[in-house]
This record gives sequence, C-alpha cells and structure tokens, in this order.
Amino acid sequence: MAPVAQAPQAPQAPQQPTLGPLGQRLGADLLVHGSGVDAGAVQKVAALVPPNRSATMRQGQIVLALDDGPRPLPAAGVDPAAFRAFTPSGTAEVTAVWDAAVRGEVIVFHDTAQQLKLPLGGTVNVVEPTGAVTPLRVGAFADTGLAGVEVIVSNDLADRLALPAPNAVIIAAANVDLKALAKAAKKTAPVAAEVDLLNHPIVSGRAFMNGGEAAKAFGVLPYKAYPDGTIVPDPAWVSANIVRATVPILGKVTCHRLMIPQLAGALGDIEAAGLADRIHPEQYQGCYVPKLIEDSNSISMHTWGLAVDLNVPTNQRGTKGDMDPRVVAIFKSWGFRGGGDYVQSPPDPMQFEPVALVRRRPRRPTPS
Repeated sequence: MAPVAQAPQAPQAPQQPTLGPLGQRLGADLLVHGSGVDAGAVQKVAALVPPNRSATMRQGQIVLALDDGPRPLPAAGVDPAAFRAFTPSGTAEVTAVWDAAVRGEVIVFHDTAQQLKLPLGGTVNVVEPTGAVTPLRVGAFADTGLAGVEVIVSNDLADRLALPAPNAVIIAAANVDLKALAKAAKKTAPVAAEVDLLNHPIVSGRAFMNGGEAAKAFGVLPYKAYPDGTIVPDPAWVSANIVRATVPILGKVTCHRLMIPQLAGALGDIEAAGLADRIHPEQYQGCYVPKLIEDSNSISMHTWGLAVDLNVPTNQRGTKGDMDPRVVAIFKSWGFRGGGDYVQSPPDPMQFEPVALVRRRPRRPTPS
C-alpha cells in the first residue's frame, strides 16, 4: 500500500484560496510520452477521451543544490487541480498537498525525500536556468504513482524552472476499451512515442516450466500480462534470477543465472571445434526478453531468460533456416533443444533453450 501523503499541519507560506476537496479520482490508465511528443501531439491524444479524462504533463528535470553537489531529479509540471485526480489514493484526496503546489512549492516523492533527507515544510535550494540558486519550500511528500517522476511542481513554477512545454499526457479510459484506446493512442502519437498502460494487468499468473529436472530447478515465474501484450515478470524474481555475464563468442549476455554455465559450455565447445564463425554475434537478438510466444497467449522461454536467438536474419520462425548441424549437435549435448525441432508449433531455428540442466562437461559430439 502506498504511503499516505504528508503535508505540514501549519503552512508558513501566505494563505491562498484552497482547491477544496477532491471531486473525483480517475484511473491512471494510459501515459503517452517520450520522443517526438510535443504540445500538438498531447492535444491530439487528449482528444481521444472527454476533456475531464486527461491531464497534460511537462516532463523534464530540476536540479537541487545539495551539500554534496548538484542533484538532478526527474520532475513534471502540472495543473494541480487536474493532475491530482490521477494520483494514488492517499495523495489525491490530501488537499493540502495540492494547495502547496499551487503556492509554488515543490512536492517530492516519499522515497526521494527520505534518501536526500529533505525537510518537510523546510526549504531546498533549486538551481534555476540562469544559474541562480533559489530556495523553494518543500510543500509535501507524496506518491506520484508514476515511475520516473520524483518531483511535482505547478505549471507556473515549471515556467520559472524552464521545464519543457507539454510533452506527456495521462488518460483515464473510463468505459472505453483500454486495448482499443492504446491502439488509437499509438496511431495518433508520433512514431517514436511511448504508450504505457499503467497498473492494468489482464492476467496475474504463475508460469510453470515443463520437463523434469529443469522444472524443479527453475521453479515458478510470477508475472503480469497487460492488454497490449506486455509481460512483466515479478521484480523480486528478476532480481534473484536474471544476471549479466560474459560467454564465449557472444560476449555479454543477460540470462537466467542457472543457464549461464551450460550456455558458456556449449559456446566454448563450439569455439574449440573451430565453429565460432558459424555463429554471428551481431545477429544475436537476446536471451532475457519478457514476451509472449508469437501468435499465442503462452509465455516465451525468453521471459525466463532461458532462450537465445542466434543468426536471426537467416533462421526466421517458420523456416528451415541454415543453422550448422554441428552447432546444433553441440547445443544438444549441453542439454539444449533447437527450435528447428519444434513439432507442435512452427519451427524456430534461431532459438536454443535448455530442457535439462548440465553441470559437467558432456562428451563432445563428433563433428559430421
């Protein structure tokens, strides 16, 4: 549960008319932001829903002048009256938070404030674009509900701090089909823009691996699936299992920790057999890539970090491919199966995935 927003009991700043109680909380369903998004794009995307179902944002950064040096923080300029409705429960309803923003004070994310030891109701020095250092009052600690937004300020203060013009918009889908709305937003926004579905999984699941020893070793993968097909594994599972390591031929890879030794072993044997030139590192397309299997609702082995895609351009799904059979044989000797052998789904000759754990060097297959 998000921490309840905190605001000083007796603000010292001059009193102004209050925004009053929150009229209605809105679901933060969709966020459109990123490269190419400008005020015009924001306006077009916002037009996909009624006027009271969107709030524009001016995403950028502000720089705090701290004792140990300058500290840039991701920030957003907003209309407090409109934006508050999209924030989490425990923040949206606390009128003192949003009155503080209207007064020109800064609202700081709880964890950031704690980390930087910022004083609630005190001042923090902010570096303005001119280089001048100006003390601003820390009006509240609050949960923004948005990853990558640690400071909220009003649009008036955003002007003073030279934050960009509107470059993001947050939307409440209400009774509109979220998947359809996301598609419409992608079509309306610039090509390079990001369209994020916020906190709306259609599936919260647990994926189980098939097959004996591997299933016991790799256990269960908790994940969430979103309407646009995005798969988000449980962060705690990712932290415990996904690692970055160096292996022969490919160099740096990001995979499941239990697969690294046998992947390195297979590639080392391929190298020792004089077959390294049969694998093209520049055509390697990843290992840990959370996603669904193409044309299905099943979790890809890539979501586990348990598949590598090699020589991709000439080994596309549904084709025979041109993977050297000696390379395939070495991978199989290390407990992998090749996607070219799939029988219940289209062949995928670029892919290799473990079906058993191999902890000791196997007998090297004789090259044919």
